[in-house]
Amino acid sequence: MNEFLKDCYQTIGWEKESLDFSTLPEFLKALAYRFPFENRAVLSKKEYDVTKEGLWRHMVKEPHGGLCYDLNGLLYFILKDAGFDVKLIRGTVWNNGWELPGTHAAVLLSAEGNEYIADTGFGLNLAMQPVPLSGAEAVSAAGAFRVRKEQTEFGTHVLEMNKGDGWQTGYAFSLEEIGEKDLKAMKQTIFEHERSPFNKRLLASKRTPEGHMVLSERNVTIQKHDGPAEKSEIDRSEFEEKFITHFM
Repeated sequence: MNEFLKDCYQTIGWEKESLDFSTLPEFLKALAYRFPFENRAVLSKKEYDVTKEGLWRHMVKEPHGGLCYDLNGLLYFILKDAGFDVKLIRGTVWNNGWELPGTHAAVLLSAEGNEYIADTGFGLNLAMQPVPLSGAEAVSAAGAFRVRKEQTEFGTHVLEMNKGDGWQTGYAFSLEEIGEKDLKAMKQTIFEHERSPFNKRLLASKRTPEGHMVLSERNVTIQKHDGPAEKSEIDRSEFEEKFITHFM
């Protein structure tokens, strides 16, 4: 095991000596519980590289989560070093209309004769296990997930979610491999584009073993599986303090 993997495993709390396909769901849960989906770096215009070393410094050595290009970028580098057959791919998110084209990063995993999507960077919408391209469903606390082959203007496949109210489009994607320069371009677009949903106001969310948490500039919301949401108001100046307390 190299030093990069040792550092990542220690930060994530992965105590096993290795990582294989059978333990990947457990590992994806650990990642989801460790790294929040958050945009502090975007609002502060923090400079860092979305490379293996850059993400190691930004997320493993510093108290940061990130957006899809951070979270799935780190996942890709971990899985690659752990010996998995993986590719970075791009998608386009649906949110009552297509978001900025090609600004969602995910990981395409080939294992045991099949292909899967591995995604730890889609907000709270996490399967926390590989989702087969075959169309078989993957179920987590966030709902059910599946991949459907469909030609769209943004790719050849669609990831769908059912959170209890029917199947909805999550994002369209293609199987074409992308690289570090593409992650850099995604990051730049999210930082600078006027239509970016992440450069307007602070936000953070994270899955937990008990449910999930959401932090905005106005509220902290803690939702447990077996109870009502606990919501408290905050001032924008408290965001960083609440983030460190609840999310890191």
